[in-house]
Amino acid sequence: MGILQKLSERKTAYSFEFFPPKTDTPLEAVYDAIEKLSSFDPAFISVTYGAGGGNKDRVVEIAEHLKNRNYEAIAHLTCVGADRDSIGAMLDSLDSKGIRNILALRGDLREGMDHSSAFSHYRHASDLIKDIKKRNVFTVGAAAYPETHMESGSPEEDMRYMLYKEELGADFFITQLCFDKNALIGFHDRARKAGVRAPIITGIMPVLNPSQITRMALLSACSIPAQLSRIISRYGANAEDFKKAGLDFAIDEIEFLIKNGVTKFHIYTMNRPEAARQIIEGSSLNA
Repeated sequence: MGILQKLSERKTAYSFEFFPPKTDTPLEAVYDAIEKLSSFDPAFISVTYGAGGGNKDRVVEIAEHLKNRNYEAIAHLTCVGADRDSIGAMLDSLDSKGIRNILALRGDLREGMDHSSAFSHYRHASDLIKDIKKRNVFTVGAAAYPETHMESGSPEEDMRYMLYKEELGADFFITQLCFDKNALIGFHDRARKAGVRAPIITGIMPVLNPSQITRMALLSACSIPAQLSRIISRYGANAEDFKKAGLDFAIDEIEFLIKNGVTKFHIYTMNRPEAARQIIEGSSLNA
């Protein structure tokens, strides 16, 4: 059963995201993290990699491991520093191992990386989607931005790009970082009214570290709602209390979204399986 069928048949569905460890760290570190969630039945597990393409060579190996463990595996693929030869080689490798799910993204630059040279071949994720879909063998996911991509001129322009990705063959979307549950509901409504028909999976980021969350919010140009701001102010100096409050925040967010008709979720595990476990077990996703 493929990803799209699972998303269609399950009233509520969830998935996990992991990233490769540093090149000097054995892959067993991430395999152990995945194994700790083996009692769950996610619709898929995705494997990302670092800014500027760092660690991307390990993505195929991890995705193959997931496939051998009978998970639906998605390999991330970004435009940064890529040309058609390197993308073609990556697609050949994935196809040969039977991994036919890809999340196509523009990707982030490493610090000091030149923008023009990094995107000289593929400027946007839509360029990447177009080339991947020429092969007619891959299910392709794309990013969606509930609070609008930082480089978009307006929410309307951002929605046009989302529709363009779907027109080029994007089979589903995963929302990028967003902590504002009302913004997420509004985004889902706007997307459907605009004519987006592909499944939209809502990304959920566990709130575990105040400085990390603040940094990621700034980099992604997403807002920190009042409820989360209060958690940071009240518990930011106490790691254990903050973690508990942060996990409760994620669970409350999921429950609110489900009550408002949003039923597909992607948990950014940050390779911390216990946090993902607590979110699943504490929410209606485990029902």
